[in-house]
Amino acid sequence: MTRPLVVLTIAFCSGIIFSRLCQVPFWAIFLPNAFILALILISRKTMRALLIILAFGLGAIFRVNAYNLAESHVLRSKLKSHLVVKGIVEDIPQIRGNRTIFPLKVEAIEAGNTARRSCGTLRIFLNGRPDFSYGDELILKGRLEKAAVMRVRSLSDVTRVSRNKGFFLKRVALWARRESGIRMQRYTSSLTSAVLSAMVLGEKRNIPWFVNNLMVRTGTVHILVVSGFNVGIVSFTVLLILKLLRVRRDTRFIITISCLIFYCLLTGASTPVVRATIMAVFFLSGYLIRREPDIYNSLSMAALFILVFNPGQLFDIGFQLSFVSVLAIVCLYPALSKLIAKYFFKKGWVKFLIDSLLISLSAWLGTCAFIAYYFRIFSPVTVLANLFVVPLATLITLCGFSLVLISLICPALGFAFGSSAEALVFILLRINASLADLPGACLKF
Repeated sequence: MTRPLVVLTIAFCSGIIFSRLCQVPFWAIFLPNAFILALILISRKTMRALLIILAFGLGAIFRVNAYNLAESHVLRSKLKSHLVVKGIVEDIPQIRGNRTIFPLKVEAIEAGNTARRSCGTLRIFLNGRPDFSYGDELILKGRLEKAAVMRVRSLSDVTRVSRNKGFFLKRVALWARRESGIRMQRYTSSLTSAVLSAMVLGEKRNIPWFVNNLMVRTGTVHILVVSGFNVGIVSFTVLLILKLLRVRRDTRFIITISCLIFYCLLTGASTPVVRATIMAVFFLSGYLIRREPDIYNSLSMAALFILVFNPGQLFDIGFQLSFVSVLAIVCLYPALSKLIAKYFFKKGWVKFLIDSLLISLSAWLGTCAFIAYYFRIFSPVTVLANLFVVPLATLITLCGFSLVLISLICPALGFAFGSSAEALVFILLRINASLADLPGACLKF
């Protein structure tokens, strides 16, 4: 096998799909896999074929096991109403009107007069506006519902046991996230700060509906979600700065990987950011071990790492679009570039323009069928829109980072970067509005 990780990943994914379609019991998958593993340990001639079969079986096992809750899981509790839960707040609570929503990592539950250790994560809906923060240890009394939701009637049903129980680095990242949001609001208008918060911090809640709708019509809504695009900007910027400072090669990559992990925590460690960070870390790690990174093996390793922890990600549209878009660029762009080179002389800015257009076209060709299937939208204007929007989004993201950093050092300069962000966001929205009005720009079915 020239790229063994690619073959094993495909087999692993096939096993996940098989277990979902066939609903095979755990033991019926585990026993054959145990037998195959024993054969691999004693045989060498059929190693490759057996490894592929084993990868297929492991995919099925991990998928089945992911949906088998532990005996101590909170959702296995027979007492649904008046359940007492002890746990730790896992993220910054969101306040919506007079309701507070936050995830709680469960440590123990009390059913009747007995308390026992438990596990799992609940989404808490609390009536009231408390001053909770990440890392607070709470005891709550409420009603357990489906989809891991617990409703708490009032603040009187909540007791704070202690503070600062969470991961220290995440506490620092969430503090930086809150401070960054405050500074964006201080130096820019509400619309611009909402766009900056979405593109830099992953806070999309304040984006006006008309802006989101406009981006959907032009197929550029991906810039409002912190994902691989933002992770790429962060890694490129950090690597460039460190190279200009003449930092040693290995140290550059170690610092960049550390910055990416911190940025992942800063944005709340949402699924798209975690996914993109894992992909970037595996790719950069290739340079650390003195091997030229192979994009196919790096993507396969990242996919395996994600699916081992959460096999259900395979059926997530975000997961599919992330990997398909990268694969489409890797596979289609070189072929399109060679084809265009036969008819056009590429040099200087013409080469940059054509390459940008071909990269956008490659990504669109790879993802348009998925977007049409899931969202019933076909946007031919996306290729042209990305040609303008992606460079602007890069400048806006860098401007957002600069605004936060400069305002900490010299608050007076914050208004200069705030004004720049205002102008860039205005241009971004105007271009999107113009492209969305083109005939046939967006077809809904």
